[in-house]
Amino acid sequence: MLKITTENLPKLGRIYLRNVLQNMRNYEESAVKFGLLGEMKFPNYQVTLPNGRIITYRGINHDQFGKDDFEVTHLSESFSFSQIKAARENSSEE
Repeated sequence: MLKITTENLPKLGRIYLRNVLQNMRNYEESAVKFGLLGEMKFPNYQVTLPNGRIITYRGINHDQFGKDDFEVTHLSESFSFSQIKAARENSSEE
């Protein structure tokens, strides 16, 4: 199972993280959790918007997944908008 931390978030790449930020709808109060199954290349993720709505996304194309939420035991810790933004800025990978 993957371990996603603030230290390795930049490894997801600038483009991937830009799309995550867009799906967080540029709300500072939004949060994201990443799926821990599979590889650290394009993990699926779920965004919690400020109003509490959860939206799941496919990591490969950032389209909505179509599930209400993912299994909690298969999710990373929660990351804030500012943490994802900082990871994008610190990423040297496209």
